[in-house]
Amino acid sequence: MADATRSRAYAYLGVTDHSRSAHYAGGLSIDEIEAQHAEIDRLNAGYDGSFRIFKGIESDILPDGSLDYPEDILRRFDFIIGSVHGQFRMDREAQTERVLRAIANPFVSIIGHLTGRQLLRRPGYEFDIERILAACAKHGVAIEVNGNPWRLDIDWRLHRRGLELGCLFSINPDAHSVGEIDSSTRWGVAIARKGGVGPDRVVNALDARGFAGWLEQRKGRLAAPKHRQVQSGKAANSA
Repeated sequence: MADATRSRAYAYLGVTDHSRSAHYAGGLSIDEIEAQHAEIDRLNAGYDGSFRIFKGIESDILPDGSLDYPEDILRRFDFIIGSVHGQFRMDREAQTERVLRAIANPFVSIIGHLTGRQLLRRPGYEFDIERILAACAKHGVAIEVNGNPWRLDIDWRLHRRGLELGCLFSINPDAHSVGEIDSSTRWGVAIARKGGVGPDRVVNALDARGFAGWLEQRKGRLAAPKHRQVQSGKAANSA
């Protein structure tokens, strides 16, 4: 994947394998994460700044809204996509609270395929989309525009409301092979444009330095002392 993205003149790549709860999709164990990160470090050292692989994971949002690795593992990633992959039939309020808790989690950088729909296969799950979009804007969590042609999620008709609320977006191909990079990226860009999303609202339209800076800003939330988060909750939540 790194060779393929470099050959296409991309400046960086985010690797986001499934997390361990997604055993059906080869979700990574902690040992596999350590091996992958060691390999990424080795490759990045060889690129000498000309290209960068960011250490990511698509972590399952569990029914209670938590992620499926302990904090000491979550801290090792450059960024985390939080996604729902099961328990789709929770009632509207419970599903809403589940996703809201994930959005408020300081480890989460992006919410993946927000509604969970698969076109011509299944509808999305029920939740209060207005509250979800508002929470993403409040916490600075980017909303994925998933370019997989079976998803195209979040639906372009919701982009305008997200923009009005101040949401950021991340256009992701959700590519599981080299052959999916080009087509899914094109679909993702086309859907974002259809929804009126400009590059100024797309976090991975930033150059490598800018994207790294955004991620560092996100991780800065983890280092904030708890007493300051309590005293200045509004400022901490808007970071």
